[in-house]
Amino acid sequence: MKNDEDKITDSPEKTSGKRESRIKDKKRIAICGGSLGRENRSLIRGQIVDVGVPDLTQADSLIDFLTGFFIGEESQITPIKDFSLSAVRKPILTIEIYDSGEKKIYESIEITGNDDGFFSHDVIQKIKPGKYTFHIIFKGSDSYRQYTRDIAYLNLKENSDITKVTIVGKGKLRILPEKYESFITTSDIDQTYLATELNSKKGMLSTLFETPDQKFYLPGMPDLYQVLRKDTQDSPLCFISASPHFFRRTLLATIRNHNIETESLHLKYLEGTIKGIADKMISTVLSPDKLFREGVGPAFDRAKKYFKSTIQSLYDQLSYKLTILLQDRLYQPTKAKEILLGDNTESDYLIFSLYQLILLGEIEGRALEDYLYNLNFLGRDAVNRDNAKRIRSLGEECIAIHGKRNSVHIVLINRTSMGPSPIAMDGHVRNSFPPGLNIDKIKKFVWYEPTNGALGFALILYTSGVISFNSLIEVMKSMIGKWHNGSVVDKEYLRILSEDMRVPENSRNSWEEVKEILLNSLGYNYQKESHVVEE
Repeated sequence: MKNDEDKITDSPEKTSGKRESRIKDKKRIAICGGSLGRENRSLIRGQIVDVGVPDLTQADSLIDFLTGFFIGEESQITPIKDFSLSAVRKPILTIEIYDSGEKKIYESIEITGNDDGFFSHDVIQKIKPGKYTFHIIFKGSDSYRQYTRDIAYLNLKENSDITKVTIVGKGKLRILPEKYESFITTSDIDQTYLATELNSKKGMLSTLFETPDQKFYLPGMPDLYQVLRKDTQDSPLCFISASPHFFRRTLLATIRNHNIETESLHLKYLEGTIKGIADKMISTVLSPDKLFREGVGPAFDRAKKYFKSTIQSLYDQLSYKLTILLQDRLYQPTKAKEILLGDNTESDYLIFSLYQLILLGEIEGRALEDYLYNLNFLGRDAVNRDNAKRIRSLGEECIAIHGKRNSVHIVLINRTSMGPSPIAMDGHVRNSFPPGLNIDKIKKFVWYEPTNGALGFALILYTSGVISFNSLIEVMKSMIGKWHNGSVVDKEYLRILSEDMRVPENSRNSWEEVKEILLNSLGYNYQKESHVVEE
């Protein structure tokens, strides 16, 4: 995030009848997205930033530390506003964990965040299964730059408490039993949950300025997440998106608006990626050892490859999502069963496939690292050498903890008009696998199922025994009257959707039953035996 003091300090104020909310001071807060772990290990992450406040004397009573919003701010937040937040360099923090009775059960040693305010803490103390709240306590900064910036600010605002030792944020922590054998759902966001316009620059740019109320979900998806949790005895839901990190508060508010409970939200840190490009180019040019050892040509070729693949990774999801999936697996119980939800607009179907191959040890060691480094998917190089090494290391750690075990139970991919057909997807994936790998002979590998949005997801989850028939009908009914692809989901929309529905062979009979109920309830005369639809 930008370190731009001018964004959050005093400015001349014109009288407004609506709101006296010109920034008069600033408040230091922690932005966190929740965490999911197991009894013996969990990870708490977040970022410390300075946000503008109209009146610091009322800031503590107006802010909700769990959401990171001041009263009235949640409906007005946009990603572009959070892009200008000022990151606190190298914050010194402690983390406290409280149970439902507000009893403190854990306190960390002092930890230090990075130059951009991001912090993470590995909790290795055993914690009983349950739902907890963690508190982030700010103790100071280990950065001279931050210290001088704070002193300069305090000279302007004598009563400010930005350097005060105090709580700056809260988050939710859920701990699963080590013997947990139920489901964990991980879902993509854009074109899986939210109807984000990804096929135009204008649509992608508009997401920067959208408030939570302006974000539309794909019909039926909030209800799908709700019935999935209900029918699986409160199984966790985690979101993962390649959207930039400054979308976090907007997306968390959007998720709450849609009455969806989630355990965690992962977003990509873009500024760190850009900084990594600069550091790599500089280190290559200024490192005589590398230049003499490798030669000028190879050294610059490697730097060029790094630059190209890292620039591509700003837009592509493969390296980032694969890293997050493997990292999250470290904190899951060994016998947990994963449900993965994505779409065909980017590379979810390949990412979810490679994830399983790494967990099974089908690609490992140096072979995995070299494969990822040389991987070109849909004409794009998206994995640099550093990321390839990171993915290899995470894969080896997963196997060391869980063994060569595929935790993936179901993979569902939303078919959109913006992505390739199922046949093309199959070709892309098979052509991307390492030479000599016969995927059809790997018995524990789970193929993705391309299908049609929430209704297709619900149908396959029903036939797989995950949700009930009533929940399937509930998802279907929730779609009616919603807006999608420029039109309202009405009788004709559902008829066309039912005719175009793609389901796996083992779900065909169930789909015919659901289709008959759906079309007959809409006034169509449908007989599943003859497949005739009449008005």
